[in-house]
Amino acid sequence: MVKLEVIEVVKRMADGVDYLFWTFGGEVPGLFIRVREGDLVEFHLGNHPTSKMPHNIGLHAVTGPGGATSSFTAPAGFRRSAEAIIRELGVENRPGEARSLRDALGKSNGVANGIGTPTTGALAPLSKQSSGLVSFVESPQRQVLFFRKETEQALDRIVLENRQCDKLAEAGLRAKARLLFWGPPGCGKTATAGWLANELALPFGIVRLGALITSFVGETGANLQRVLAMAAQTPMVLLIDEADAVAKARDDNNDVGELRRVVNALLQGLDSFAPKRSIVILASDHSHLFDPAVWRRFDDVVAFSLPTNAERLVHLRHLTSGLKLTGSLEAAAKQLAGCSFADIERAVNEVAKAKVLSGAGSVAWVSIVAETRDWRLKVASAVGARKKRK
Repeated sequence: MVKLEVIEVVKRMADGVDYLFWTFGGEVPGLFIRVREGDLVEFHLGNHPTSKMPHNIGLHAVTGPGGATSSFTAPAGFRRSAEAIIRELGVENRPGEARSLRDALGKSNGVANGIGTPTTGALAPLSKQSSGLVSFVESPQRQVLFFRKETEQALDRIVLENRQCDKLAEAGLRAKARLLFWGPPGCGKTATAGWLANELALPFGIVRLGALITSFVGETGANLQRVLAMAAQTPMVLLIDEADAVAKARDDNNDVGELRRVVNALLQGLDSFAPKRSIVILASDHSHLFDPAVWRRFDDVVAFSLPTNAERLVHLRHLTSGLKLTGSLEAAAKQLAGCSFADIERAVNEVAKAKVLSGAGSVAWVSIVAETRDWRLKVASAVGARKKRK
């Protein structure tokens, strides 16, 4: 009879990395029990009262001649803990620590037995995990969006085709699934991607460029293809924001070859992207930097332009519907020429907060214009200082 009790202990996995382990008897690796084939072993498993979480208790069998066994595999619980830490380090863009921990785990699988290389039970490279490359927004916030007529028509057509994708498939046709959203910042590209996911009742995933792009040769392209393959297999709306980072023209004289590999991987990934339900969206403020070969991979290119005077007025009326306003919104709309939807929304929010904090009874339309101008001066000052440092 063997009694095993799960106890939580903190162990050091690598330099600067501590982790809470679930252990048998407080040791990692846990207990090893040597039995002969045909032996009957009775286990009594218990959870220590100090444990803070429930546990899945796993037993792992190792076969071998005994003594100097030819192979050793870390217990399943230990390996799962190590994999979790490595994934967390990858998400935090700390590849050096993740690699050190992976190497340490490999040594524990072999060196203890005089074998210098990991056994087949060693962890797969972190880059083979696609879950940390995409962040999912569980419930994209519903927003009132304003578009130009041409943009609205393009979006309505995309929604219609994807809602009736089965009907198109019967005719040998495919709904639009590879899109480019382009235009200046603050004009609704990211918000529209979330809106599209809501309209089609699909999960909304945003590619994490910090995890996608690495310093290892070839790994960025591999991550990119992995993300596209995941989207092709799992219905979703996948957004690659700031896509010029992975789609830039390959004629850059400063490139050492990695940019070409990344763009080639993107082209191949888009060519093979043939999902039943998913949509992949590349969004960029600098689409003029795109490699020419990227453009023909898109099923549609949707422009998000700065609002016209009439669109600014409609947006202002919507945003200020709960404010007591003095003056003419028509005059404010004219004064805000060149502003994006986001610029206007930020200015109205700031003015509304100032009203609440000061206890003022109303807001003058000129304060919205003044707030926008002040913000532009701050941004221009910061950009100018950055250019001087260069």
